[in-house]
Amino acid sequence: MRTLMAFLLVMYAAGWSHAEPELVRSDQVVRLGISSRTFPATNRNDALAAMRVWVDTVIKERELRESVEVALYDSVEELRSAYEQGRVDAVSLTTEEIMLLGVRPDYVYIPNQDHGFHVRYVLLVRRDGAVADVADLTGHELVVADHQRMVFAGFWLESLLADVDGNRTGRRLVDQARVAKPSKAILRVFFQQAQAALVTLEAFELACELNPQLRDELKVLRESPPLVTALFLFRPDWHGVTRERLEEAVLNLHATPGGQQVLTVFQSSRMEKQPGSVLDSTRSFLERYLGFAPDPPPGEEPS
Repeated sequence: MRTLMAFLLVMYAAGWSHAEPELVRSDQVVRLGISSRTFPATNRNDALAAMRVWVDTVIKERELRESVEVALYDSVEELRSAYEQGRVDAVSLTTEEIMLLGVRPDYVYIPNQDHGFHVRYVLLVRRDGAVADVADLTGHELVVADHQRMVFAGFWLESLLADVDGNRTGRRLVDQARVAKPSKAILRVFFQQAQAALVTLEAFELACELNPQLRDELKVLRESPPLVTALFLFRPDWHGVTRERLEEAVLNLHATPGGQQVLTVFQSSRMEKQPGSVLDSTRSFLERYLGFAPDPPPGEEPS
């Protein structure tokens, strides 16, 4: 998920194994589904290069010999169909999509960075600027960092602006400019080229470590609740040695040279297995601000 979730990377990397005959030494096929919302469109070349590293090192080091088929899904409807028909053994998707699928897994797998696996969004403004409250954003330019961990940033911004104008059209009252890197969004506010920036709290804290003057000149106008944006899960009815080996490889990604390189490229330190309840606060956020609480599909009980 712009940092790509490390497990998404691993799954795409494994997908290359079917194109490398020397690595395919088993008839076992693992079918993986990936939502396009968790794939970084802006740095696919880097991602593909890191995938090859994973194939050349981690698979060999961990002796994962299974063939892997990967399907990229551009809509939740396609993803739902594949999941319900059993055409995927594991899925990488956003928390919103897991709600739309009506799935409540016992465990999920989330990339952990130095600050943890939650994402917090912040609205940044100059301390001496014209924006003192959210209402003051009207008519001004807001710079938005556009990467995968920002997948729910628009929802949060819309909720803030809705409190100002009383409906869901508040977002239209603010001119938005998108940039690829959080640092660019932050610096545009710092140099008074824009009135506000929407980035992750972690990006702002990192920028302040590199340039302490930023903290003197900028302030956090609003901060979102902690959210889990994307995750990976196995089908609850998929069991066996292959799943166990794959899970072990993912959880020990940081313990191999190739895995460490992958994690470094995508700014993660390791993968963590967490109980499904870790998504509860993000579910509550989405239910509140999007106004829905999806029920499980007909005939399917929460896993």
